[in-house]
Amino acid sequence: MRLLPSHGLSFGVLLLAHAAVRAPRYDTEKWARAATEQAPFWARSLDLRTIARTLVLHGLAEETDDGIQTAEQLCALALQDYGAPKATARVLLAASPPSWLALAVRSGVVVRDYIPSADLAALAWLEPDLDALLFDAAVQRRNAEEEAWRERVGAAAEAVVVSALRRAGRQVAQVSLVSDAYGYDVEVFDSPPKQIEVKGAGPETRGGFHLTRHEFETSQRRPDSWRLVQVVFHPSAFTADVLDPSHIVDVLQLTPRVLRDLVPEDTRAFVWDQSALLTPPTTAWESAGLKPAPDFSVPGLRGRILPRQEAGRRPRRDQTHA
Repeated sequence: MRLLPSHGLSFGVLLLAHAAVRAPRYDTEKWARAATEQAPFWARSLDLRTIARTLVLHGLAEETDDGIQTAEQLCALALQDYGAPKATARVLLAASPPSWLALAVRSGVVVRDYIPSADLAALAWLEPDLDALLFDAAVQRRNAEEEAWRERVGAAAEAVVVSALRRAGRQVAQVSLVSDAYGYDVEVFDSPPKQIEVKGAGPETRGGFHLTRHEFETSQRRPDSWRLVQVVFHPSAFTADVLDPSHIVDVLQLTPRVLRDLVPEDTRAFVWDQSALLTPPTTAWESAGLKPAPDFSVPGLRGRILPRQEAGRRPRRDQTHA
């Protein structure tokens, strides 16, 4: 069953959301039964058992030894006083985007000719906000795909840096595998010690990267040892099944001082909170002097969605951006 937010499905999800927050539910059958008992008479014909199982299938609920655990989005729906039906539709579109969404929403415009007539009829109750909801869902889907792609590129970039450091005889740990709380991805323990934040890039996105506030503040606390390293991959890396040294164009680095010159101070009217996109001048970059081992290889990026720039348009973990 899809999660296309028809009026009936959306109302059924709301009933289940309310039932979930009122008391523990120990399996989907009991969850659906409780929601049915609380439903108005006209809604008791809804197949809440199937809807409950579908919510589990799409990750909005989970059956555990302690009973049904619902996603935060479902809990939030139960607390909505106004606009709950359309809020439910928004959650369902994000959790299960229709297969036609990418075709129907292009260049900021919703082209309804690409929406099957039956689906369009099922969504008619969302008018006049339907186009806006579909556009928001398309943006969320694209962002999620790009985030997954950036994570893949970032993991490959970290592997390049770790291989190069070990080739140079350094004692290193890939601390990003332990936690995002370090403010860098790779730590070098022998002398001189280093903390390295790694960014991945393609030929069109080289020189730019997102930096979190935590990463920036970590860089300023360690001005002599922290470095930002960007691994720039060749275009062929994005169609390769396996990456090797031939897919690496450059390994560049920046110092904390460069970042300090780029990042503005907070003001009463503006505070940088989460992350920012930085594009230092080309002259600020210098070679990191890192080359991976000759036998270096990691899974390639073939079949992964390209950021908008790499695809001929423009494009956590926040620390890895292509």
